[in-house]
Amino acid sequence: MFSANHLYVALFLFFLTLLGFWGGKTLLTRFRRRPHNDKTEHGLISPAAEEKRLAADESKLLRTYFRGLSYVLANETDKAVAEFVKVAQVDTTTAEIYLALGQLFRNSGEVERAIRVHRDILLRPNLPDEVRQLTFFEIGLDYKKAGFLDRACRTFEEILEQNPSDKAALDQLSSIYVSMQEWEKALSLHHEKPASQNETHIIAHLTAEVAKKYDHSGDKNKAVALFKKAIVLDEKCVDVWLHYGDFLIDNNREQEALDAWEKAFLINQEFISQVIERFEKIPAAKKDAALDNFFHRHLENYGRQRKFNLAYIDWQINSGKIEEAELRLKKVLEETGGDSEAFSLARRLLQSTQPAAGLDRNGSNSLVEDVFAADFNFEKRYYCHKCGFKLERIACQCPRCSSWDSIAIR
Repeated sequence: MFSANHLYVALFLFFLTLLGFWGGKTLLTRFRRRPHNDKTEHGLISPAAEEKRLAADESKLLRTYFRGLSYVLANETDKAVAEFVKVAQVDTTTAEIYLALGQLFRNSGEVERAIRVHRDILLRPNLPDEVRQLTFFEIGLDYKKAGFLDRACRTFEEILEQNPSDKAALDQLSSIYVSMQEWEKALSLHHEKPASQNETHIIAHLTAEVAKKYDHSGDKNKAVALFKKAIVLDEKCVDVWLHYGDFLIDNNREQEALDAWEKAFLINQEFISQVIERFEKIPAAKKDAALDNFFHRHLENYGRQRKFNLAYIDWQINSGKIEEAELRLKKVLEETGGDSEAFSLARRLLQSTQPAAGLDRNGSNSLVEDVFAADFNFEKRYYCHKCGFKLERIACQCPRCSSWDSIAIR
């Protein structure tokens, strides 16, 4: 998906193109054919007066265009819409203008107006097939934006019936199926596409989701076969290893589950929180030993990584190793600054820093000084590089645009 900035740039280029082609040809022809009442004293308009009138009209229209463009770039969508409505009124047969208006309405939240504009286009006689297909696509986006997912599905399905190779419609329909958790339908769409290395990771995610569905329905053999298929498709898919580990622990295959979760961690250490959370599924008598083993085996290789350190400090606090946790947190604050997660750990440490816990009041004061001296950044640490959505922690799928593996560190 485009970010807001991408949208404005795209609209800017679109209208510049429109100015060059439509403004330079269609408008000029229309103005020359327009009836007028300017006459000389002999009842006929002079060529000079005609040219002067045409120049004034064209100049006025161009000023309207550029006002609209300036409003788009200034993120003043309502004002931009008002200006482009004026332009559209000059030539009511120009579908491209109304398509652009519909996009502006949709992106400013006026989805009903966008749908009406796009439906009006479809009612026009002798509409070129290309414009008709584009309008159907825009209506599908309108329905999706409005939350009418069933209508959006039917619209994109109709487009694909006419043109099965329409990748944009395939992507939109797949995204809707994913948001509706229609995993098998989404997977079937990707199987219908030409093979692409860029889509293999998506197929792996969807295969894992279908495997989970079979697991929940009790078909364990089908589930494990699909999990293994997903791993073959993309061995570096964190999501697959995490869910495969969940499947294994639920079926009393404890060591295999630990191995699967550890594999996810080794692929991407930013997922350590999601890995450590899963240790809660281990029997209580074995959980502490498993966590101790996990951290100490990876301390040498990853002990300087921020996310690993914060997870390790959290475990130290839970295990009562307050002094060790405080020293490590001070080092993290000194080397990499702080965020909401580090601040939360500092608060827990301060609450634990009592004489009975083995620390004197000087220890508490020292930690407070380090917290106030640290450069804290409370902005969300992760974002989706496709739609710009910000998250507190990394995820395999963007909650807003449903894109897979699009979350990165800011």
